[in-house]
Amino acid sequence: MDVRIHRRRPAACVALTLALALPLPAAIAAEGPTAPDFALRSAAGANHRLSEHRGEVVAIVFWASWCGECRRELERFERLRRTYANAGFVVLGVNLDKDPAQARSIAEAVGIGYPVLLDASKDVSSAYDVNELPLVVLVDRHGVVRARHDALDEREERGLLVSLRDLIDE
Repeated sequence: MDVRIHRRRPAACVALTLALALPLPAAIAAEGPTAPDFALRSAAGANHRLSEHRGEVVAIVFWASWCGECRRELERFERLRRTYANAGFVVLGVNLDKDPAQARSIAEAVGIGYPVLLDASKDVSSAYDVNELPLVVLVDRHGVVRARHDALDEREERGLLVSLRDLIDE
């Protein structure tokens, strides 16, 4: 039996070293905290879990009926949902009202088609460190928090759209 010891050639070692030194794709290299998973009941009655949306870009919109700027965000994200739904974009509206009827009323008035999740206990909003409303958290396809936006003025809205399109394109 002929046993030969194969030694790596210097060129192969250099190629391997270069391959390992190349930057990772953005989706793999993305830095940020993992989005805390949660399960909440929707105003329609079904339960929704964030982790069910792995592989999709998710906007978590925290809002309440008493928040004047929230309605505008709900409308904005309904338009974005309709525009980017086929690209794997999902919106979850997390409502902080104690009375689910108030959340349903606003959702119907605005005409939103995404789930309105009820967080009356504020456990989810606490996990996401929500200090003011509205707050939008963008989560990438791997479950990493990539951006946080509070009430959006025109300039910040452009930044949000750039962030959203970048995440969808990853």
